[in-house]
Amino acid sequence: MKKSIINNTLIAACTLVLAASCSKQHDGLPSQAATLNTEEQQTLTTITYTIDFESIGSSYMAGPTSYADNAYSAYGTPQISPYVHSGSNLRFAIKGAGSGPFEYWDGGFIISNWNYKSNITGKTGDWWYSYENQASVYSGTHGSNNGGFGGSSNFAVMFGYVDDYNEFYATRPVLNFTTGSGVIDSMKICLSSYTYGVIMTGNSFGSIGTATPLSSVAGGNGYLRLRAYGFNGNTPTNSGNPVSIYLARYSSGTAIAGPLTTWTNFNLSALGTVTRVEFNIDGNDSGDYGLNTPAYVCMDNVVVTL
Repeated sequence: MKKSIINNTLIAACTLVLAASCSKQHDGLPSQAATLNTEEQQTLTTITYTIDFESIGSSYMAGPTSYADNAYSAYGTPQISPYVHSGSNLRFAIKGAGSGPFEYWDGGFIISNWNYKSNITGKTGDWWYSYENQASVYSGTHGSNNGGFGGSSNFAVMFGYVDDYNEFYATRPVLNFTTGSGVIDSMKICLSSYTYGVIMTGNSFGSIGTATPLSSVAGGNGYLRLRAYGFNGNTPTNSGNPVSIYLARYSSGTAIAGPLTTWTNFNLSALGTVTRVEFNIDGNDSGDYGLNTPAYVCMDNVVVTL
């Protein structure tokens, strides 16, 4: 992407508006740039985008129910499309997306506006905190499509993790730049309804396992954590160390972090300039089949600097 010279005032203004408004580039004064040293010129030639997923086409949206039926090839066509933000070239996709078909159970990202926080008409039991409601965020007014950050409609839902049980076939969910590189400065995160409900009450998933309320795991010291690893090409950034945030953490049965049911800032800037960021979710409610707590987290207002 060609970068134009932008003064600091324009950068500050650009970060406060929707990503669509940031896509227009501005020309600074050549005479001003000529008087700056190299470091100052590099500062002025950056542009910051806030990706809020609003005003995007219906082909990107999970539906027609909060199960996200169109995230699976069995739904038929058209299947949900991978989303690439046009300004930053940052890509949100299900693993392997491109030519299709692709399956959300393989991990990755979908764009959603669902926010069922309890059962709806015709649904009973643990429906709202099961995979059948996996595209809902636990935020906003139930069923009003205002669960995004600041009461907005749209957000991304990430699913997927790697642990000792599935490492032979699973891969981490990935955000990548389709061209170039940049800094993913931060994002707002919130729990999905599915994950929140299981954290609070537990549930059973068929014959292969049972999740326990995190307040009673490991003597009341249960946790669920999101980790992000940066790469520039094949080279790990931040000395290979991830940045992390607890989605929920308990001590002696008392919540000391989360559960995150309000949109919370996750700072990724320590990862530096990246071509991709790989995510993982880990926790200590695990069994013979790996992590028991559902590995979903919702994301909004992703801030990117190029």
